[in-house]
Amino acid sequence: MRISEHKLTFNGALIPDEHLGELRNADLNGDLAERGYLLLRGLHDPAEVDAARREVLQRLSEVGEVKDPFEKGLASGTSKRHQVYPTNEELGSFWRSVSEGKAVRSVINGPRIIQAMSQLFQEPANHFSFAWLRAMAAGRASPLHVDHPYMNRGSKRLVTCWTPLCPISLSDGSLYVLEGSHEWSDIRQQFEGHDVDRDPSRPGHIQESPIKLVQRKASKFLTAEFEMGDCLVFGMFTAHGSFDNNSKNGLIRLSCDTRFQPSADPMDERFSGPNPLAHKGLGYGCLSASRPLTETSVLR
Repeated sequence: MRISEHKLTFNGALIPDEHLGELRNADLNGDLAERGYLLLRGLHDPAEVDAARREVLQRLSEVGEVKDPFEKGLASGTSKRHQVYPTNEELGSFWRSVSEGKAVRSVINGPRIIQAMSQLFQEPANHFSFAWLRAMAAGRASPLHVDHPYMNRGSKRLVTCWTPLCPISLSDGSLYVLEGSHEWSDIRQQFEGHDVDRDPSRPGHIQESPIKLVQRKASKFLTAEFEMGDCLVFGMFTAHGSFDNNSKNGLIRLSCDTRFQPSADPMDERFSGPNPLAHKGLGYGCLSASRPLTETSVLR
């Protein structure tokens, strides 16, 4: 596969071919600190991931957002989510129920990934109870950001595990990381210690244009096509986002972020426990994914 053969965009802007590169496969013995990410192919059981995919799509079909048969994962272009769940609190409760589905949790918090993260840390690992489940319709993307400003009240050894819950081609809004960004001192200085809940006047995402930042740093957008079973692990200062979902047939891109850390370390209280309050005390209502798929703004 040649990444440069695909026309990848963010907010409609074409990514120049010379700034595209491919994520390299790794294993748990790879050097996360050196590369800034580990692409772990086949970490999850694909059959379990497919069960999670079907579970999420069935819930979306209940609010009229997926065409029949729902297993194909094609957006209907309509929604009755607001009618069924008219308040913001109810929308958050709905998305929490989807995010805490048995099949979803068997993947993102299951024994395979717990064992893998324990191996990565070389000590027992634990995870946030809060999960960032995303359903991204055509026209949506995730902005460029580092994770530190959003979850920095606990362990300094926190990592993100991004799990695709469906096959994701390059045209479906594939995730990217910026090559070498975990070592960029200016980005670290800009965001280290910033807490988006304690200082909401400052944005948590990178406001510089992704293309201009990559050009300034002589970097690349590193991406790949993902299969069910894959997992991408990266640290709190690895800059990342996703390209536009340019699916021609309206395929919904499903993925989930979870956060793991050594069990012995303190955990961010916003995202732990049986009823995590998350950002602004909104719980799952703080996620754009709690809103209908027909609301096609950039996902934050």
